[in-house]
Amino acid sequence: MIAERLPQLLDTLGLADVQAILDTHLERAAKEQMTYAEFLAQLLECEASARRERLLQTRTRMARLPVIKTLDQFDFGFQPSIDQRQIREMQTLRFLHDRSNVVFLGPPGVGKTHLSIALAVEAIQSGHSAYFTTAYDLVSDLSRAVKEHRFEKRMRV
Repeated sequence: MIAERLPQLLDTLGLADVQAILDTHLERAAKEQMTYAEFLAQLLECEASARRERLLQTRTRMARLPVIKTLDQFDFGFQPSIDQRQIREMQTLRFLHDRSNVVFLGPPGVGKTHLSIALAVEAIQSGHSAYFTTAYDLVSDLSRAVKEHRFEKRMRV
């Protein structure tokens, strides 16, 4: 019977999320008299959404962000010296496409880390990878790589 083969087929194809929701969607499709195409599209949308969420979680974990912060959480009123329009322009991530850098300089407590994390979160959600580190940790890591004769390899990373 087909219902007995479906779990094995879904497992073989790596569609674990479809497998988890299949029974619920089968019942709903029968009640709502969905077309085959509508039913299949819903299942595949669920799978695609779950995969995208896992990818975002993995990229976020790999970015080593100390916390998750967004630009919407940033209080521009607290730090009026920051040009909100310029930050919103950075939010478009055009600097990535231009292969430019963004460097935030200033004394402690002005929002450099918050803004850096928020841009990293934006980049991750847009399908890019990000990696958070402090200037001190970066210099230490690269200095160690020079001493261990693996600087070029580390720079590629």
